[in-house]
Amino acid sequence: MADDDRPSAAPDPPSGSSDSSPEPIDMLRPLFREEPLPPEGGEPPQLWLWMLIFGVLLFCVLYLGLYAGDFGPDPWLQSPEPVAQSGGPPEAEAVSGSQVYSARCASCHQTNGQGVSGAFPPLIGTSWVENRGQIIRILLHGMQGEVTVQGDTYNGNMPAWGEVLNDEEIAAVITHVRQSWENDYDEVTAEEVAAVRSATEGRSAPWEAEELQQDANQTVPAGDDATANERTTGQRLYDQIVAARSATP
Repeated sequence: MADDDRPSAAPDPPSGSSDSSPEPIDMLRPLFREEPLPPEGGEPPQLWLWMLIFGVLLFCVLYLGLYAGDFGPDPWLQSPEPVAQSGGPPEAEAVSGSQVYSARCASCHQTNGQGVSGAFPPLIGTSWVENRGQIIRILLHGMQGEVTVQGDTYNGNMPAWGEVLNDEEIAAVITHVRQSWENDYDEVTAEEVAAVRSATEGRSAPWEAEELQQDANQTVPAGDDATANERTTGQRLYDQIVAARSATP
């Protein structure tokens, strides 16, 4: 057979010809290049939000650990010592005479007790401070008129503190004055103040120097406490009754 009689091979299709069909993988490759969009509302929280949540949780844990006890069913057993065994109510704090003096007296008699010349007498080395009967009465009812202190004459008005301060406060401030600066006298007790208050009950006028120089106004009632003062009054009434009966024919 001649060469011209053999069937000729089909020519290769030119590149880019419409007859060429792409492979399936080539058709899917663009889809793999695109990343799917996240669903709306499903974005991860921001870092600051995580920090805020952690901080709130940490605070709650610390607060519960400090103040919530042990979460037991018996809250009264959470304290180391039961309330019934705590020894009762706390004791009242002692009254500070220096604080009472600073608040009530220092503006006139000064913080050093020297007073103001010609206006307010000093509180150092004077019999008006040494005599507890006099100074208690002055604090309770006040004092007015002329008074001579360490050779100087004063004519002022000492206010009454009996309605403002209680017996403990008056005793504390008097003791502070009697034991401060150059003074060296013994303390005055609240029972002594109460005894004088009871003995002078009903008095509203301030004292004058002449009155306080009387023997009856220079002492504290016998017994140095209110109970003893009541017994003294009762005994005095009993003596009066016995005397009246004895005088009856």
